[in-house]
Amino acid sequence: MSNHLDVRYPSRAWIAPLAATVMVGFGVILYGFSVYATDQAAGAEFSTTALSLAYGGSVFVGGLLALPVGHFADRHGVRFIVGAGALLGCLGLVAFSISDEAWQVVAAWWLFLGPAQAMIYYEPAYVAIEQWSSPKDRARTLATITLIGGLAGIVFIPLAAQLVSLFGWRPAVFVLGLVMLVVGGTSALFALPTSRMSQVGTTDASEVRNPASTFMRDRRFLLYTGALMLILLATQGVIAHRVARFEEVGYSLATVALWAAVASAMSLPGRWIAPRLAERFGPTRVQAAIAVIVALSVLLMVDDSPSWRMIGHFFLFGLAFGALLPLRAMVMGQWFSGPTYGRIMGSQWAGVVPVAAAGPVIVGVLRDTTGGYQTSFSLLATLYLAAAAVIVVSGRADTSHRGGRRRVPER
Repeated sequence: MSNHLDVRYPSRAWIAPLAATVMVGFGVILYGFSVYATDQAAGAEFSTTALSLAYGGSVFVGGLLALPVGHFADRHGVRFIVGAGALLGCLGLVAFSISDEAWQVVAAWWLFLGPAQAMIYYEPAYVAIEQWSSPKDRARTLATITLIGGLAGIVFIPLAAQLVSLFGWRPAVFVLGLVMLVVGGTSALFALPTSRMSQVGTTDASEVRNPASTFMRDRRFLLYTGALMLILLATQGVIAHRVARFEEVGYSLATVALWAAVASAMSLPGRWIAPRLAERFGPTRVQAAIAVIVALSVLLMVDDSPSWRMIGHFFLFGLAFGALLPLRAMVMGQWFSGPTYGRIMGSQWAGVVPVAAAGPVIVGVLRDTTGGYQTSFSLLATLYLAAAAVIVVSGRADTSHRGGRRRVPER
């Protein structure tokens, strides 16, 4: 059997730099925020409300930009997107580090860090996999990128905390912004292919002209997008409040942070194995099973947790969650591979993320009205279970458009 490189696709040299950019993006924005918001950092100068508004708004803005970013990626590839995202992320963190008023913090996150999330998180990476990897290599490429991306919490939570302790939060945030610029900028300038590769997919000419109207009539797309809304809404609620939940029942911040790091480490095997399992058993089946495991991990948070429940939550959540959302790329790639893949993914994500942004708010309101987190986390576990059922249904849905054109079936 010949092992020569498929000439339609570039070498695999771009994978590690792009994965490193994703890791740094998640590390300095998502995981970094959990440190920036503490009383040892920006939380001592700005209210929790202001910081939450800044971060939540940035997530919302990033979701709204998913569609235009995906559209641009379809036409021009992701090289410019990654470089621009690294620059915007750096500018946002620098602006945050010199902010003296709450409105300045909000502006830094909404205007710079929100767009940066749309450009250097997984969405552009998924398009890159579709454009630059041959079909037989896509599962391995996805596993590699998500595995490296999964190091973000392990690396950047302790790094950010150490920088804050040594230099104060403002210099720490400034330095982390520069790290983003160096890693992302270097990848974009020197490592990523200069243009998109030509794609051979299942999308026809009418879908290229108007992909949104075409795929919004696809029953699988609608069902699966609804399931993703439930998953991400629940996930935002869990991640935003689980530290407070365990602190509420008597655990120290240091203990919870330690187990959160352990959970991040536990996610690494799943990120590598799940795409391989999806190749064998079908991505929707595997993703639904993983959603059930995540639901069980959240149920362990409902009672006033003895130690085994807290440990069990972080163990199960870490083991499963790292693979839950990345499998979306395999599901959508199997169904909708082609020249409008970025726009389809962007359309979906633009609908999912604004809904998901309500997760932390719902949990907070239920906590305040009921006096505890039991109702909130029971609801979130139910959402994961409902999402698993809808994912299974989507995988079994009719594989044709209303117009009768057949598509790639779920394996």
